[in-house]
Amino acid sequence: MTGKVLITVKLSFEYYLRQDIKDYLFFFDQNVKVNPTELGGVLIVESMKDPRQIANLLINSPISDSVLTSVVPIITEGNYNVLSDLLGHVRDNINHGCRAFIVRCRLRGSLIGNDECERAVITLVRNFGFHAVYRGGDTDCAIVIEGLGSWFGIYVGPRSFVKV
Repeated sequence: MTGKVLITVKLSFEYYLRQDIKDYLFFFDQNVKVNPTELGGVLIVESMKDPRQIANLLINSPISDSVLTSVVPIITEGNYNVLSDLLGHVRDNINHGCRAFIVRCRLRGSLIGNDECERAVITLVRNFGFHAVYRGGDTDCAIVIEGLGSWFGIYVGPRSFVKV
């Protein structure tokens, strides 16, 4: 586990939300950090706690859904150059306790397109015998790949820990 949660917020609200989120999570982790990224609207929460717990707290926080638009706990991270780098990490983290997966890729600043990534992940998941759908539908689990340039973060697990 990385201790990171990637969140997206409404543009121009980053500065205010950084402090609100830090204040909200302070009682759970006094060392929590809310870091900006080079992209507007994208923040990374860093904690010594399990990223799924942090994500759950944020999803159930009083922060409006119209301002806090997505929450993704990062269970594995690294750098990538090609799509197969991402697929290897997904393969290593597929949970056999799941029946069906929603798949979402957001690779900002990458030569790999989101649709190309999602098609490749869905093919991989289906080859393992699971049901997989694009971005919506009735599933119990999720695979979310977030990218910022050459950095990636991946979540694979119960859908209840993500908001996409």
